[in-house]
Amino acid sequence: MPDRKCSFKISLAESEDKLIETVSNLLRRCSEQAKDRKATFSIGLSGGSLVQLLTKALRKSTLDTSNWEFFFCDERYVADDHSDSTFCAYRTEWLSQLPSILDSQFVKADTTKLLEECAADYEARVKVKLGNSHSVPQFDLLLLGMGPDGHTCSLFPEQPATLEETSRLVIPIRNSPKPPPERITFTLPLINNARDVAFVVTGASKSDVVKRVFVDQDKQFPAAWVDPTNGQLTLIVDAGAGSQIIS
Repeated sequence: MPDRKCSFKISLAESEDKLIETVSNLLRRCSEQAKDRKATFSIGLSGGSLVQLLTKALRKSTLDTSNWEFFFCDERYVADDHSDSTFCAYRTEWLSQLPSILDSQFVKADTTKLLEECAADYEARVKVKLGNSHSVPQFDLLLLGMGPDGHTCSLFPEQPATLEETSRLVIPIRNSPKPPPERITFTLPLINNARDVAFVVTGASKSDVVKRVFVDQDKQFPAAWVDPTNGQLTLIVDAGAGSQIIS
């Protein structure tokens, strides 16, 4: 097994309640640590099943989120009110479940711009918000998912050149193997500069790729390239997804 550079820990949740509790505890730890450093807590979100899991975790935690800023680790190149929009998924869920979180707390991509401009503009906004216009900004926490193909954010195994990006922090994606075809995504330099990165992976159908990514560190899978330079990596799995790595 190759050595991982960063601190790495696995958290197995035997039930959805335990999974939600684990995510809740992660949010509490990271937000409290951020409070000691600065005025805001910066968190990068991913879509899919994480939307409802994070909603439940925030409801359970009863944390004060008034100083949190929510970013998107990737976003589909669609209108803000489109059913494919990750921003729309969160805002729709939180309007009823977490009404104290305001629209102004979301830092979202301007998908009215041309795709290339949209990516460049979002990168600039991330730098301004995180107060680091000349070097790589540092998120307090990134919450990532992983597909059965080992993709994370909108970094796909069919597009290995995206993993080689070293200068841009947000890039446009065209011809995505998963619809919709056009997206923007964080790149590895930005992801790997975060203080905490957590994968939340559920379902037995992902057990094989979880092992190949997190144990074998098979670099054909983009998720295996996530290795925070000076941060902590956490894998949160349910019993199904973790069945091949935890006996």
